[in-house]
Amino acid sequence: MRISNHFPKSRKVPMTDLSTMPQFVISRHFDAPIERVFDAWADIERYADWSGPKGSKVETISGAIAVGSHLHSTVSHPDMPPMYTWCVYREIDRPRRIVWEQSFADADGNITSPPFFEHWPRVLLTEIDFVEKDGGTELTLRWTPIEATPEALEMFVSQMASMTGGWSGSFDELAEYLAD
Repeated sequence: MRISNHFPKSRKVPMTDLSTMPQFVISRHFDAPIERVFDAWADIERYADWSGPKGSKVETISGAIAVGSHLHSTVSHPDMPPMYTWCVYREIDRPRRIVWEQSFADADGNITSPPFFEHWPRVLLTEIDFVEKDGGTELTLRWTPIEATPEALEMFVSQMASMTGGWSGSFDELAEYLAD
């Protein structure tokens, strides 16, 4: 396993016992080879082609999808103000696994709270595992809060049904992208 201890902007995430944190898990089977599904997540241009809410546009501001690197991006949609994310990549094991820390951010890359919740975890550990199965690829995504107040954890747990809907929509977009 490759894990980087480099966190841009001198940000060190405190050690958290992740086994005590609530975890959101969602899986989906894609009728595409594992390398193609993996590349849809690991290549910035391909990722921008399908990710984000339907009708949105994802653009990279800075960084790269690489171990130890950050990725600062924006999502724009006609029905909402721009949203920014900040990701720090911990592990990339082609074509089996990608792990990163994910946060909401501002235009300058400073970690912020999301505009739609008063309380939300500041950092989510995102783990994606890819497994060849039934002639395609089984993808499992896990979100685990790393930095969270009790109120943020409560909000995270209360939004799991909404996260299922959001990720299901994103996976629909990914399936369309992979079918082309």
